[in-house]
Amino acid sequence: MQVLKGKAIMEQIVAGRLCFYRRPVPQVQLYTQGDWRHEANRFHQAQQTAILELNTLYHRALNQVGDGVASIFLIHGMLLEDHDYVETVRGLINGQGATAEYAVQMAEVSFAAAFAAMDSPYMRARAADIRDISQRVLRALMGGRQMLLMDEPAILVSDDYLPSEVMDFDQHRLLGLITRKGSLDSHTAMLVRAYHIPAIVEVPLTPRCEGRLALMDGYTGDVYIDPEQEQLNQLRELYQANGRPKGLALSVN
Repeated sequence: MQVLKGKAIMEQIVAGRLCFYRRPVPQVQLYTQGDWRHEANRFHQAQQTAILELNTLYHRALNQVGDGVASIFLIHGMLLEDHDYVETVRGLINGQGATAEYAVQMAEVSFAAAFAAMDSPYMRARAADIRDISQRVLRALMGGRQMLLMDEPAILVSDDYLPSEVMDFDQHRLLGLITRKGSLDSHTAMLVRAYHIPAIVEVPLTPRCEGRLALMDGYTGDVYIDPEQEQLNQLRELYQANGRPKGLALSVN
């Protein structure tokens, strides 16, 4: 058995197989041979489509978890209309002949890096929001959809998760989330707490753990790889004896 240390978002315990979530990377054309005005119009149409989608997410979250958390998607809408962000995209299209897709990708890289370099942990966490809105605009431009279906129940592992991905995962099969990076101050963490999804961040998992059984201890932030049934039983008894949630269904499958 291997024990890895992380930082827990939710005080929950869950066991399941690890599945690495690999976010698709769109392949885009860099420069257009056509009229830059056409590309600018494509961007603005995709921007409006993304804002409408965010409004739908806002109302869904509002009904499920309340205004405090749902406002994340109002903030995303405001970021999409931010003057500096929009003008960066338009400048790349107009000044360099970039396609709308490439301009959005470059704006994502630039703004996310700027947030990630800030001193405040809260502001650093906003880099994920920039990536989220940019990926949404790219999907609108390229006609894609966010497909986050799971074949079987699993604990998903990734470097990090974008806020809207929390809304799109199959909640019936999602056992928990583990990130190798991530942040306790992110909007993703706020959504995870609101939806009571077991989650631990900053866990140094490697791809060779794919498919292996893991136990997430949300009280300590520990992740146990290949735990034995006896150890699972001891952990369950420990938390039950200390008044923690009872009836933990922990078993080695």
